[in-house]
Amino acid sequence: MAVYACSDMHGCLHFYNEIKKMLNPEDQVFFLGDAGDRGPHPWECIRTILRDPQWIYIKGNHEQMLIDCLRDQEELEYVTYNHARLLSQNGGDATFNEAMADPEWQGVRRQLEKLPTWAEYQNSARERILLSHAGFTPWIMENNELRVPIDRELIWNRDHFFDGWPDDEICDNMIIVHGHTPTIYLTGHYLPWQFKGEEIEPGAIWYEGGRKVDIDSGAFFSGYFTLLDLDTWDEHVFETEIAEDN
Repeated sequence: MAVYACSDMHGCLHFYNEIKKMLNPEDQVFFLGDAGDRGPHPWECIRTILRDPQWIYIKGNHEQMLIDCLRDQEELEYVTYNHARLLSQNGGDATFNEAMADPEWQGVRRQLEKLPTWAEYQNSARERILLSHAGFTPWIMENNELRVPIDRELIWNRDHFFDGWPDDEICDNMIIVHGHTPTIYLTGHYLPWQFKGEEIEPGAIWYEGGRKVDIDSGAFFSGYFTLLDLDTWDEHVFETEIAEDN
């Protein structure tokens, strides 16, 4: 059995299909949010991942923006300005319109609302892997329990990049896996994956002394998508051509 993580598919359903081809029936995939918006098949991507029992769906900020709009539509019969503007500014118009054409959208909205905002996996090396959309810095309380940030921080926060790693031996066995921030922005690299004339391999970016890893390859604009094996730490990078209008 293999256990993987990926994130930020953003409507690029072909990456899901490619991953499914390589999975064995017993394998699992932690999907760290942002299935819809921006790409060519946003609503279908959301629904497909929700239906797949091999995929453990973690909520991202794009799921939350869509939830807010769908809840408005169901309860008020219109979408409030702030919710509509935020979703639209983040490429969500097509997702919402496709949802409105789906007679089951209300049930899907309820499924999305129930999604967890983080998960934990202990791999074969007994490393404690904490998975969420935006990532976070682990903090250990006086009773040696892990403090997990509130949901909004787990799906939106980027400030944790500057936290530094806790000086606590309990955290020495932890690794944070997240998406949310395309790796080219985290590292300062820009398309076409070059920096100071050197080729940069697309894929995961490890930082904070190897304690955090960002797996958002910016699929909808870069044409790359990263699947990370949580036991071996091998990366499977999928590639496709991106249409000019993206």
